[in-house]
Order: sequence, then structure tokens, then C-alpha cells
Amino acid sequence: MMRRLESLAFHLSATECPVEGEGSGVVMASAEPLSLCGGVEPRQGAVIDRQHPLSGECVAGRALVIPHGGGTAGSVMLLEAIHAGQAPALIVLDRIDEVSVLAAIVAEEALSLTVPVIVLDPARFALAQSAHLITLHRGRQLVVSGPRLAGLASVTAGGALGHEPAPTTAANDGFALSPADRRCLAGEAGPAAQVAMRIVVRLARLQGAVELLDVTRVHIDGCLYTGPAGLVFAERLVEWGGHVCVPTAVETRLDKTVSTVETTGDSLAASTEATERLIELCRKLGASPVASAETALERTPLPWPLALCVALTGRAPALFVH
Repeated sequence: MMRRLESLAFHLSATECPVEGEGSGVVMASAEPLSLCGGVEPRQGAVIDRQHPLSGECVAGRALVIPHGGGTAGSVMLLEAIHAGQAPALIVLDRIDEVSVLAAIVAEEALSLTVPVIVLDPARFALAQSAHLITLHRGRQLVVSGPRLAGLASVTAGGALGHEPAPTTAANDGFALSPADRRCLAGEAGPAAQVAMRIVVRLARLQGAVELLDVTRVHIDGCLYTGPAGLVFAERLVEWGGHVCVPTAVETRLDKTVSTVETTGDSLAASTEATERLIELCRKLGASPVASAETALERTPLPWPLALCVALTGRAPALFVH
């Protein structure tokens, strides 16, 4: 017997839920992409892009439903929002967005903070945009509810999509790991390299890469203080005994600032000091500070937390290696 409901529940595959967990929030939806760098103030969770339809809204604790984020620096901004407790309760996207997912992966692996990220097909994404409340339960069960859902989908009386059995296979099971990769994941190279490898592998699987490739050198660009989360990440890698395993240069650009960091008076001095601290942590990890450097990954600049993970493991997804 078919009936129209105002609440839909369905299971997600591992591919559709690259960062798992639990979360629930009132929907904050837009058909326009939202850049996390310059579009959202991470310390308060406010949308500060005056040209965006969500301008003035607060993403903290909401179910953020957007096409995608944007900008490599956006991953650092989202990481700061997660650390500050001002991130969405969960993020729902219409396609893989490495910016959002990388921040959530780093937060989960290095900071023990989880913000679920969900990627839906166009039909389900439309349902999510029309919902009032979205909840993700353990086991990757997603529930969307709201009065606008009535008439949008026909479901079985139980509220689960009739053609959707719970997924039984993991995403990208064919991903190839070398013996050295497996030893690193097992912790034989130390906790810092283990966490870094987990981050690299998770992002590689997300991108559809089938293997990791060796890198010969790494250039860490844009390593600027944007908030305490970046410092905590680098500090933990140092505390865990991390050290780069390939020649690594970290570009020092203390004259440049990030728009979300106050840059006047004492605030400017504090942010400059914090950037110097961040660079010093990179030095302790074995990186060489330079004013400018040739890049090993010049065609695809990496957010600095990912570049640091690549440096600690000497491995990167094939999509990033040139």
C-alpha cells in the first residue's frame, strides 16, 4: 500500500556518506554555492558574503544543504568553525566537495570532532532542500522531514524508500595499498604518520583514485594563521613525533593575511605571531621555511593541512601528483 508521507528515511552508501556520524538540524538550504573562504565567518558561523542568499544567517547547528563549497582555503575555514563549535550539525551536498570533506576528515582524525558530510543524487538532494529537518543516525540512516515533502516522493508505509535496500558493500573496495602504506596505517611509523596516512587515504578514495603514488618533494603554500584549529593540528603532529619523509618547503608570507582574521593593532600582531608559531611547528616537523619555493605539486595547490599530511607520508593520490 502506497501513501504520501512528510518524512522519508533511507540508507546511505559509504560513498554517499564520506564522513559518518550522527547529526540533526533545521535545514538551511540554498541553490547557490557557498564559499567557505570569505563567505562564512568561522568564529561565529555567520554567512558574511553579502551577495549570497543566506547572507546574515548562521550555519552553526543547522543542516546546511548547498551545491558545494569552494576555494582551497575554505577547508581551513571550515576546520576553524568545527573547532570553534560553530559548524553545521551536518553538511549535505549534491556532489563531492573536497573542500568540505577534507576539513571534516581532518577534524575527525586529528581533533576528534565530527561533522557528518553527505553527498546525494539530484533527486534526493532536491528532497533535502525542501525538508525542514534532517537527521543522520548511526548506520548511515538519513531521515528528512517537513510539510513540503508531501507529494514530492511516494514511499512505503514504513517511511523507507521501497527500492533502497541498505548498502552491503563498502565504497572503493578495489583501492590498492602498498605494504608500506598498510604498515603506516597500522601505526608502525608512529601516530603522526598514521593519522596523516588515514587522511590521505580517505581523500584519495573520495576522489576515486585507485592508488597512492610516491612524491619526491612537497611545497606547503598558504600556511597562515586563520585560527586555533590549525595550530592545534600542527601541534598534535609534533607531539605525536611526526617528521616529513621527503624534502618539504613551507612558504613564509607573514605580510599576507586572511580576510577572516582581524588585521589591525594588537590583532595583527597576534595573528603574525601565531603564523610564526605555525611555521615554527612546520620546522619542527622537518620542513624548511623559504620566502618562495618551487612546488612539487605546482599544478594543484593543496590546502596546507593536506600538504603537510603528504609530506609526512611521502604519498599522495595520483590525481595530485605531477
